[in-house]
Amino acid sequence: MIENQNNNNQYSNEENKNVKTSVRYKQRERFVRKRRKKQKKLKTFLRIFLFLSIIFLSYKLVTLKGWYMPDDFYTTQAPQRVEIINNKIIPSKIIYNSIKKIHPSKLPIFLVNVKPIKKEVFKIPVTDKVYVRRYGFPARMQIIIREKTPIAVFKTNINEKPMAFYTSDGAVVVNKNYMALAETKDVLKIIAYYTKDWTFEKVKEIEKIAKEVETYSNEKVEYVDMRNPNDIYVKIKTTSIRLGVLDSTVYERIKRIYTILPQIDKMDGQIKYIDLSWDKVNYLKLNNDKK
Repeated sequence: MIENQNNNNQYSNEENKNVKTSVRYKQRERFVRKRRKKQKKLKTFLRIFLFLSIIFLSYKLVTLKGWYMPDDFYTTQAPQRVEIINNKIIPSKIIYNSIKKIHPSKLPIFLVNVKPIKKEVFKIPVTDKVYVRRYGFPARMQIIIREKTPIAVFKTNINEKPMAFYTSDGAVVVNKNYMALAETKDVLKIIAYYTKDWTFEKVKEIEKIAKEVETYSNEKVEYVDMRNPNDIYVKIKTTSIRLGVLDSTVYERIKRIYTILPQIDKMDGQIKYIDLSWDKVNYLKLNNDKK
């Protein structure tokens, strides 16, 4: 009897112990759940706060004054705002004048449409390609110009400025604003009055003749004198070469240059020009020859 009672007491104690353990487990589990809920709410709050902070900072960044163009952005000829690069023939003033009527955009500089700028610059006849770079803080631009390549300039006198020039794509330019830098060492100089009778094909033919003279004389052609279209002269460093009429025999006559040039050194500056205007006949014009 006593033993049974002890067993019952022991069983009851163990049962109470299990109940306490279960209660503590439940309490711990409830605490963990509450903690996780708090952590989840805190993470959600932090995410929302971070998201709103990014939006706010982005808005502040985009609305900074350094991203936007002032009202006089295009009208003020200042390299600090619009810098013109790589223009050798077109004066910067002309480029500035071509874009000054463009109204500055209210958008940030990196969203500004550059097509209107290119459209205006392309109206300048010497323009080949246009690139526009945009920068912020402060808002500014670089307009990079690629110009058409002059291949021949027309002059009434070798010491005067050009009055017209042809580009490599066949365009003819007569605007005086573009003449200052059109004349370079690689550009063929033609001494003649430019008229509408000239064509790009004719200019290319003169260029071909000049190259033939350079090939057979081994000297650079300084200019081609075409003031009299029936009596053409080509000036090289050593002397002048009279080609006369540019007929079908002109290239054969040019080939005789290399056989004549060595004789000029022996004449000690007495030669006025080499006359190749006659077929199969070489003639040296002397300075004191009145004929």
